[in-house]
Amino acid sequence: MATLTEISPVRNCKAYHCTYLGLAGILTKPAATLLFLEPESGAVIALTPEEVLRDVVVNGAVADAMAQYIQDMARGGYAAVACSRDEGRS
Repeated sequence: MATLTEISPVRNCKAYHCTYLGLAGILTKPAATLLFLEPESGAVIALTPEEVLRDVVVNGAVADAMAQYIQDMARGGYAAVACSRDEGRS
């Protein structure tokens, strides 16, 4: 009987569809900073908690797979994520 390795859980990333000052996009917090990601132009805008309360309308949660993709893109894309992993070498 074969034993399968356990699949590691998706990193704790929450992302939400929203509008910010009339622009549709994604609101996420991959680290300590709240980010608004605007897909048309590719703009990433750092927001303060006060700006989120005042200017953002949250429309609903993004699926887990899409949330992970957004977090990876906020960290610099696939290449940056792959190159930053600890390979466990001594």
